[in-house]
Amino acid sequence: MNLKEVTLKEISKRAQVAVSTVSAIINNSPCCFAGEKTKNKVLKIAEELGYYPNLLYRGLRNKITNTIGIIIPHLYYSRMTVDIETVESALWNNGYHLFIGYTKDDIKKESALIKDFLGRRVDGIIFVVGNENGVSREIKKIVGKNFPFIAIGKFKNLQTDFISTDYFKGGYMAAEHLYEKGYRKTAVLFWKQDDSNLGLEERKNGFLKFAEEKGLEVEQHYMEKGFSGVENLIEESERIGMKILKNKNRPDAIFAANDEVAVGLVKSALRLGIKMPQELGIIGFDNSLSSIISPVPITTIRQKNDVVANKAAEAIIKKIEGKEKIKQFIEPELVVRKSTGSRPESKLEGSSSGLMI
Repeated sequence: MNLKEVTLKEISKRAQVAVSTVSAIINNSPCCFAGEKTKNKVLKIAEELGYYPNLLYRGLRNKITNTIGIIIPHLYYSRMTVDIETVESALWNNGYHLFIGYTKDDIKKESALIKDFLGRRVDGIIFVVGNENGVSREIKKIVGKNFPFIAIGKFKNLQTDFISTDYFKGGYMAAEHLYEKGYRKTAVLFWKQDDSNLGLEERKNGFLKFAEEKGLEVEQHYMEKGFSGVENLIEESERIGMKILKNKNRPDAIFAANDEVAVGLVKSALRLGIKMPQELGIIGFDNSLSSIISPVPITTIRQKNDVVANKAAEAIIKKIEGKEKIKQFIEPELVVRKSTGSRPESKLEGSSSGLMI
């Protein structure tokens, strides 16, 4: 590990108290009789020196545990489970064990997990980026000290090694597909001012870039932030979809922020008797289970999460071995289903590429 090993003796010397007292304070011993002032002083010094209590194999001499920590933002999308399984399998095959923690996009919990992993002397950390704008002090510390660290996804305000889906390319592909299918009056439905999420921002920007190149205007519709869980997200996108599609000059195609938003749009179109894909095209993002079991199966952009996960496992091992910096985008794939698939393609622009299901 590249983090300096800080001992209780160093903390003792700086705090001018006995090593046994430092140990009792740091380990929160019930036999510790130090006053609050002394406790606060010792804990502050430990923090300044970057001390992490060794919770695993304290007497290990070679400083290698063959363990890696992975931190994810949430578990309510099934693709996260697939990512973890793929990472775990790849690491296991290379002799590493995996510790797992999730944050629910809570920076305090994120910090606590990183401290816990470092205390367990993991050899490296994989971090699945959720709220890209929120970066804890602990992440900045380990990145600054060149501790082996790989992000799955990109932070907006922190430069790190990463493996990420090319979200911009995915959005561009979505717009290109709709154009090739003959849709010209398009719209997007995303979250309101969600510049904290780089993946969402990039997929929208890719869509708008293609439209700009073709001289097309795009209606931009937004949901309020704060909806959690698949059911709530579908209900909210259905509600907004009703407003969009009741408009006399409604769009003939909509690009949704993700598949769950797309399902809500499908439901609103069905309620209004709008035929898909003849009268309306809908395309999502992620290739989640929602896109398959939707009342009308949804064309979507598939993130190659298995590829991303394998690349992340390979990358963290390379980082542990002290090898080169790693910054890599993985191009997604168009998966064509009924929400756009049976509409005749535009004769002007040729055929659309992608996997037809």
